[in-house]
Amino acid sequence: MTITPLKAKFGKLIRDYLRNAEIRQNDLAAKLKVSGSAVSQMLHGKIVPNQQQLAVICELLQLDRTRSFELQSMLSCIRTGAENMRSPFNQNMFTLRCQRGLSFQQLANLSGIPASHLEVFETCFEAVPTLDEASRLAPILGCTPAALLQSAGVGGLSSDVIEKLRENFGELEDEVGEPLGVYQTERQAPLLDLIDLESFDGKSFPDFAQRRAAKVFELSGRDLPDGVVAINASGRDLAIGVPGSVLLIVAAERPAGFRNLDLCRNTEGKFLLQETRRAGVKEFRLAGTRKPNASDILWKLPVLEMVIRPTRVGE
Repeated sequence: MTITPLKAKFGKLIRDYLRNAEIRQNDLAAKLKVSGSAVSQMLHGKIVPNQQQLAVICELLQLDRTRSFELQSMLSCIRTGAENMRSPFNQNMFTLRCQRGLSFQQLANLSGIPASHLEVFETCFEAVPTLDEASRLAPILGCTPAALLQSAGVGGLSSDVIEKLRENFGELEDEVGEPLGVYQTERQAPLLDLIDLESFDGKSFPDFAQRRAAKVFELSGRDLPDGVVAINASGRDLAIGVPGSVLLIVAAERPAGFRNLDLCRNTEGKFLLQETRRAGVKEFRLAGTRKPNASDILWKLPVLEMVIRPTRVGE
């Protein structure tokens, strides 16, 4: 089977869960009654398990309902030929169209947008509608143009855009038509996995995160600036000295008052956490020696918040 970005990400997630739970590949192979080579290919995106095998994997890893559902959804997408995860906009378009029982051609006839363009809106991760397209689709799909634009990763709506929406659709809801033209939603941040950053070149991180994120993280009452991004990683991948998972909240720039901790990638392709102290720059560790960082750094992102979930004994 051809390795696609979605298959690679699927395998990487299972690989991370195995590491966090400190379960060996051979133990998984024995549980699935397959060879160690087959498990290795599965973890690197060369092959994928069937639904029954995935259920066994989730049970062995003791994954919660949310993580199990995520893997099951990814497997379903792979089985239907998808090569990449759907963006929130892709999923939104698909759900709204299906709820109304419309084919691409029927929606094209109603909106005046070519069916080929509508198909791109549901399958291309980086698809973003224009204001005109969002305005045509919204009444048919039963939503607002602003909601479609927001799901496509369009951030604050300018006063010009707000005015055009008012001209076409009359008074807008209060959260859309704020005096400064900001489109307000619940506090959410794009959610990435560390593997997503392998293609990041160090430039325009907020734009990169909006394009790549297939999920969001609820910021709730966290006192954080706008534009932050959440990143899931394993303690092993970041070499912090403790098995478990790590949630990082990062930003393109460090606001005043936050610690000098950065997520970095060095010239060897490794990810690490780097902390600047009076004694110099050192790799961040929870256990073991904090070594001075002698590696050349390709890029770094300020870490504003870090949540570590150690693997409990017996898990």
